[in-house]
Formats: sequence, structure tokens, C-alpha cells
Amino acid sequence: MKRHNLFSVIAISLLLALFLTGCADSVDINEKLIVTTIAFDLKDGEIWYYLEIANIESGKSKDAGESAGKYIIRKGHGKTFTEVRDDLDTHLDKPLFLSGVRALVFTERFAKEHLVEYLYRFRVDETYRKKGLTVITKEDPEELYKSAHEGNASLGFLAEGIVETLDESGKSFLRTTMRLIENLSANYTGILIPCIGLQDEEISIIGYSVINGPTVTGLLPVDKSTGTMFLKVDKPKFHFVVPYNDMNLTIEVLLTKRKITPSYEDGKISYNIKMEFRAELMYGDKKTPYNFDDAATREVTETLTAMLKQQISDAIERAQKEFACDYLQFDDIFRVKFPIEFQDMDWEKEFPQAGTTVDVKVDLSTKWGLDYGANKVK
Repeated sequence: MKRHNLFSVIAISLLLALFLTGCADSVDINEKLIVTTIAFDLKDGEIWYYLEIANIESGKSKDAGESAGKYIIRKGHGKTFTEVRDDLDTHLDKPLFLSGVRALVFTERFAKEHLVEYLYRFRVDETYRKKGLTVITKEDPEELYKSAHEGNASLGFLAEGIVETLDESGKSFLRTTMRLIENLSANYTGILIPCIGLQDEEISIIGYSVINGPTVTGLLPVDKSTGTMFLKVDKPKFHFVVPYNDMNLTIEVLLTKRKITPSYEDGKISYNIKMEFRAELMYGDKKTPYNFDDAATREVTETLTAMLKQQISDAIERAQKEFACDYLQFDDIFRVKFPIEFQDMDWEKEFPQAGTTVDVKVDLSTKWGLDYGANKVK
């Protein structure tokens, strides 16, 4: 698969960079096992680990490994993390090099029980790469590894690349594992962690696991996350299909301004949310001319404005009612303006009751150089 091959090239390049660094570990890097991904699962009351290791001894397979390709898997289990580590040590023929770990992968059932404990363990272990990514999955880790390795790609590099691509395109956000630990250490914890899965036999983001307090409480699917991304992502950009007359118009929408203002009166919390968007008509599903005059612009703008307002309102209602979890980080906004009042609040109870008003403004234009109006001269 082309995408797998691309991430494989990236992975090899980054691993070579590790070899060339001036740190002390690089002196004997060939005498260590370079771990690129760590996955954890919970089965029958035991913790299972799956280490993805770069197979720098090209063409050679390990007895404990399951692949003779660019990456091999070492796995083991135990009832506690101490037992897991002891089990791991008995299977290793070389020390581990953990500074190359690109991603931690937790199954949902593991995260429900051990998310906080392992992330705190991660924090105190100085050998880990602190800018790594954490993702959650509903899949069996072995199936994810199988999919990635069929394309000679590292699962960790692949997951990291997918999330970074979505972040750069304005469709998602990137949070390092250390950033997650900081959020978990706050008095109130409501966060989203990307959830990966298999779609058409390829690894992709299927949604966002909702973390409320110390555990996973639900899944926000990708197809219901657009409004949430408008509220969380720095520069969100999406495409909307807007009906007009007898056709559908594809419009690119970019958030240009987001202002969320909290208020507190008579013991009630409310937020005024103002969002401004720049929209550009890309194309329609009919042959031009579209007769796209000023009246058409106003009509499409009104329709698009209503769609965006509904997306944002639904995102807030879903957080408040369906998940009862402030992964939108409205608590931070309120705390900054009302620090004294916030100290005495139980935010888990306050957030679902907070009132909101949403104001959306859209500036719609047509794409330069395209004729949406009259027929062209033939």
C-alpha cells in the first residue's frame, strides 16, 4: 500500500537520525533493541504487552518475534506491571532503547483499568521519548501490527503520521503523551484521545476516546466530530456540501475567529460562543453556469451558517448530555475569568448544566478564476 510505504521511508529516516545523534546511547545503539511502538491489552485479568522492535539485523528473524520483516514483535504478560517487566526481562537478549518509541497504543479495555497508572509510570521513566503519541484502539493489537507490517511500516510511525497529517490539514489535533499526563494531573480531567482502528484493512482514525477522570467512558465517532474540532483545533478547515436549487455545492470552510466568553450570574454558568468563518465555493455537481449572483450568495450563506451553527451546538450538547464530560476544556476558560468561584465548584456537576449561546458569521466567496455565472464563449 502506498501510504504504508511512505511511512516506512519516514520511519527508516528517523531511525537513522537516532543513530547519528550525539547522545551516549548512540555509542552502542547496535547492541540495543530499538522499540518503535508499545501496545498494551487486558485479557483474562492479565496485562499483555506487545513491543514493536526495528529489525536492524536485516534478513534475520528472532525466535520470540513474529515477523522477519523490518519490524519484529516481542510479547508477554503478567498480572501487574512489575510482573510484566519481569516477564519482559526474561525474554530480552539485549537492553531496550525506548527513545525511539513513536506511539503508545492502549486497547480500550486496558485504558479503562490502567490508563492513569501506566502514564504516570511513563512520566517517571526518563528513557522514554516524551514527545511520543498516545492512541487508543478497540482492535486486537496483533491485528494492527499485522496491517502495518504488511506494508513494511511501523505501527507507531504510521499512527503518528496519520494524526500529524490530520492536524496539519486542520481536521484534528495533536497532543503529546506528556500533554495528556498534564491534563490527567489537573483537578478536573476531561480529554479526547485519538482512537485508531481498521477500515478497509487499513489503519485510520475512527474517532476519539472520551476520557472522564481516570478512565475511558465512550467514543466520539469521526463523522460526529466536526463541530468539536471547530471548538478545539487551532485552525480547523473542513468541506461542506450545501444544497442549492437542484444541485449540491462543495464549499471549503476555514475558521478565522473563535471567541468563547464565560459569565456567572446568580450561581449559573453560561458561555457566549462567537465563531467567524471564511468560506469558498469550490464546485458543484452540475455543469456551469450556476447563475451564482448576489441573491444566490446570500441564500447559500444562510444555509451554510445554519449548518455550522447546528454542528457546533450539537457538539456542545453531545459533550454535556451524551458524555457529561468537558473535553472541550470550557473549565479552563471559566477558571481564568472566575478563579475564586471555580475553586469551590464540582465541575463534573456544573458542566452539563452550563448554558450556551452560539453566534456564527460566514464570509462566502467564489474561487478565483472559475466562472460560476454565465456560459463561457465557445
